[in-house]
Amino acid sequence: MMIRGRVILEITVRNYEDCQVIASSLLPDEKDLPQGVSSIIKCVDNKLVYEVTYNVNDDKLLSVYNTIDDFIRNLKVVMESLSGLGR
Repeated sequence: MMIRGRVILEITVRNYEDCQVIASSLLPDEKDLPQGVSSIIKCVDNKLVYEVTYNVNDDKLLSVYNTIDDFIRNLKVVMESLSGLGR
């Protein structure tokens, strides 16, 4: 059975400039996603918007979860780095 869906995460950051830094830091990790999974990272004002769209077999749903989990883990590292720089 095919499962379709979309997950949108919005993260408020300090300002648009920081959002752009975060987005550009995370973009390289969004290449080579599992088949049937795509993502978009963009900045809307001071919000980082991460959107994952998927159309996968039910036995591949875990790959969607792992994609989102990887994004969150990488986001945490980038946010900690910015914080360490006083941003």
